[in-house]
Amino acid sequence: MTREEEVVFQEIWKSRVLSKVLVFSWTLILDRIPTKLNLGKRWLLAIDESKRCVFCDIEDETGVHMFIHCHVISKVKREVMNWLQFNFITPPNFILHINCWSSVLGSKKLKRRAQIIWHVVIWIIWRMRMIKARGVNEIMEQVKVISWQWCLNRLKIPSCLF
Repeated sequence: MTREEEVVFQEIWKSRVLSKVLVFSWTLILDRIPTKLNLGKRWLLAIDESKRCVFCDIEDETGVHMFIHCHVISKVKREVMNWLQFNFITPPNFILHINCWSSVLGSKKLKRRAQIIWHVVIWIIWRMRMIKARGVNEIMEQVKVISWQWCLNRLKIPSCLF
């Protein structure tokens, strides 16, 4: 494991989100989540069942494709970045992706909030995948609501407007 990967994993475990979300993030980075491609490799999908992404139905469903490169999810990420008022180029892997999220903001408080929002985004995308929701607006609305709730609860902010 490289030093960069060690730092990313340390940052993930320091994030103030639910334990199940931390574990999900960790398994996502290790490419151990049950994507269609991973299930197919383990012979847990029917041979004739499609391994295509549930969002775009173009590429095979891998963690990197679904959470970073899928054109439908890219729209969601663009909306999140517009909402947070920052921007960066889409990186090729999760290590660089997390580094982009954590390095875009200066103060420690803002970094903690950005980490929470990163976890929320991937968690909501995963949940929406399970119910096969494909609307960018539907996903974005969930991201905003859950981000607001988690930031209030986890960072012990007394109150704030949404």
